[in-house]
Amino acid sequence: MKAAPFAYHRPRSLAEALDLMAEHGEEGKALAGGQSLVPLMVLRLAQPAVLVDLADVPELQHRDGTRIGAMVTNAALERDGSGLPPVVAAALPHIGHFQIRNRGTIGGSLAHLDPAAEWPALALLLEARLTLRSRDRSERTLGAEEFMLGPLTTALAADELLTAVTFPEWPSGGRWGFAEVARRPGDFALAGAACTVVGGRRRVVVFATGALPQRVEDPSEIEATGDLHAPAAYRAAVATRLVERVLIQAGEQP
Repeated sequence: MKAAPFAYHRPRSLAEALDLMAEHGEEGKALAGGQSLVPLMVLRLAQPAVLVDLADVPELQHRDGTRIGAMVTNAALERDGSGLPPVVAAALPHIGHFQIRNRGTIGGSLAHLDPAAEWPALALLLEARLTLRSRDRSERTLGAEEFMLGPLTTALAADELLTAVTFPEWPSGGRWGFAEVARRPGDFALAGAACTVVGGRRRVVVFATGALPQRVEDPSEIEATGDLHAPAAYRAAVATRLVERVLIQAGEQP
């Protein structure tokens, strides 16, 4: 099967990209790494009339400490994760295969918002701030919980682009854990968990279990759904064990 016909634009600046998004509205779709969108287009599960390829937008490719441009690739962060919370470095090798990480971007993953993806879980865990811009309205910044509305659904308006993701500074003495289970290395997780312990404050997030990554206080709170890859009971049981594992990694009692 081939993708449905579409118009293609490759802007050379953020201003040009925002103009295109404003012009085409609901018919337009931003193309970041393309590792999620392109397969959906080939299957005709997504049929945008216009693609706005962000690969040549320099403003989206910069990194300033813990502020990461939306078009920074997973592979670039894997090579140099200095200054980022160490749980990010632990999660990056689990994001697909190297070829996928070489093309896939942090912004693309968050904007696509697959429930089994690592970046949405990390953003929720670390209380990341997401910067959104449009041509005709002021820039706005949302917390991860505000940004994530449902599976494959975000707070991005049709004319907006996610431009940057900012993580908090990682404090000295902070502890963390990360683990996931997948059928094969590089596959989407069947269940995953991550935690941080900072200043006596413990945060635990599970992902790939339901519609969105979930922050949980107790493993009994995990909400799980089943699909052709794994039944709900399996996902809940595995996620419960993974929560115990990541807490032990962080030096906490499960």
